[in-house]
Amino acid sequence: MIKKFTLQGNRSHIRLEQELSVIDKREADSAFEKYSKEILGNYLEQKGFLKRKTNAYVRRNQIDLLEYINLQKERHGSKTFTVNIAIMPLYVPMKWMNTGFGDRLGEYIAGKDIWWDFADEEIAKISFQNVTDAVEKFVMPWFQKYNEESNYRKQLKKDSKKSFCGYDSKLWLATLGECDNRKNVMLENMEALKLPKKMV
Repeated sequence: MIKKFTLQGNRSHIRLEQELSVIDKREADSAFEKYSKEILGNYLEQKGFLKRKTNAYVRRNQIDLLEYINLQKERHGSKTFTVNIAIMPLYVPMKWMNTGFGDRLGEYIAGKDIWWDFADEEIAKISFQNVTDAVEKFVMPWFQKYNEESNYRKQLKKDSKKSFCGYDSKLWLATLGECDNRKNVMLENMEALKLPKKMV
């Protein structure tokens, strides 16, 4: 079943030079900070997420998986952003965020990559409200699905048949039921990944 959703604030992720020349970059960056915090940040904090670094939010679920939401700005200064979503096990040693079990928000909405605009206050507010609505409608149910170990295990088994799926599904599956050293590995990961101390 396809969930209907109306996109707002979205646009092509790259701006032409003539488009960039008329943007007040300070206003755009200020609008991004303001509405990412006031709209999306407040919503995620109400859902139990904690801020990680500048543009990411994390939450630990009941089976010790890390739920991860990251705002990615277009790197050449086009004043657009996309949203990355992922789940990863805290009990498997990691040196960096592994986002292989996840995707871009647009894939959950429409099966394609989607970028939102923050060129000024008006469009940034629209964009962040749209992203927040999409996270509520598509991402939270996806996170909830993998709060159930049986669903997580089933997906890992399915992914283990792929030649490459962005993460070591066999390792993740093998360590799922292990209890030896689990707490120590989780603490080490929290340190290595610079996760909020409140998550412990």
